[in-house]
Amino acid sequence: MRTGSGLGTAVQLAQVLDVLQELHVAAGHPEIAEVARFGTDGAPGGPSPAGLRIRYVTGSEAYLWGAVWPGETAVPVPEVLPPPNRRAPRAAAFAAQLLEAARPGVFRAWELVALPDLGPAGERGKVPLGLRINCADGTAYLLRATAAGGPTVEPDTEPHPEYQIVLAKRRR
Repeated sequence: MRTGSGLGTAVQLAQVLDVLQELHVAAGHPEIAEVARFGTDGAPGGPSPAGLRIRYVTGSEAYLWGAVWPGETAVPVPEVLPPPNRRAPRAAAFAAQLLEAARPGVFRAWELVALPDLGPAGERGKVPLGLRINCADGTAYLLRATAAGGPTVEPDTEPHPEYQIVLAKRRR
């Protein structure tokens, strides 16, 4: 479990999504065209899941949304992101890398997680498809990563090997 620093007041799912949205925007990754919110639920498990939609320059999208999914397994944060043709694991891993770089004080800890029965055949329960975020106030949220393809075929190699996370503005 990765840890941040500092303590805050009660944290809601919307605040967790605010932090992640700010980090995605501040990171300025060249393949990300837009980061926007969706859904209206204030807590995971409702009919209109709240989350982030990350739209890429290729037209594909990844989603990080509040979920209830028992049986998660922590997986290490990779140094090298999965390729774009594995959009959901790439989005989860990139979000974890952003948290590692920023270490927002509103979060006590976070970990990249695999979820049972999800992932490609032969890799179910081993692929990073979520983030467990423990907030400084003791609340915890699971964000599940999903994706939708766009009008072009996603590359199976890293299109921006020179990119490094440099956050223009850090959230305190």
